[in-house]
Amino acid sequence: MSETERPGFGEVLRGHRRAARLTLEQLAEVSGVSARTLSDMERGRSKGPQARTVTALADALKLDGSARAGLIGLARDGRLRDHWTRRSGLCELPRSVEDFTGRGEELIWLSELVYAESSPGVGVVGLVTGSAGLGKTTFAVRAAHSVRPSFPDGVLFLDLFGMSQQPLAADDALRLLLRALGVADQHLPADPHERASLYRSLLRDKRVLVVLDNAASEEQVRPLLPGGARAGR
Repeated sequence: MSETERPGFGEVLRGHRRAARLTLEQLAEVSGVSARTLSDMERGRSKGPQARTVTALADALKLDGSARAGLIGLARDGRLRDHWTRRSGLCELPRSVEDFTGRGEELIWLSELVYAESSPGVGVVGLVTGSAGLGKTTFAVRAAHSVRPSFPDGVLFLDLFGMSQQPLAADDALRLLLRALGVADQHLPADPHERASLYRSLLRDKRVLVVLDNAASEEQVRPLLPGGARAGR
């Protein structure tokens, strides 16, 4: 079966629901997801529901193994496609968690990194690593909000979907970032190297903070790093 012929999230969800002999209303009651939302999913209006919603549905349907992984993967792919095609609010920094506590030393480290003036005009790169579930994204978002006033030319946030079955390709990441920087679709270079060059040129002499979340590899991130711009990563 080709990629275009693969069943979507809604079709697969409907199949699991019917196999479990549940109506929309019954699945809504068991999962805690409204019947209207379930209907939108099955009809393809909602192709990439949030992870907690999909987990609740998988639990309610008693899915495990490949069936569970498949449903979760389809939802993730739907969110990814939506991310690629969204035209408004591109690369917006998520809202910071209001009750964030701890990580004081790390926040100081990142602030000092951003404000470092030892190499004027050179892009500053910071790397946050750790095991899954430690709150790296929450920390990065909180830190980005704290230094936001120092980046008058913009703060961008991009999920690279490194844990997905289909991590965001560097070429597609550049497309999203360029669109967020104001480049119209018809002016986007087709060649990946030309896209990277345009991206670096737009960041030159600007103060822009770019948060690249959930990276899969160095190869995915390297084309997204600045040239000579004073930008924080």
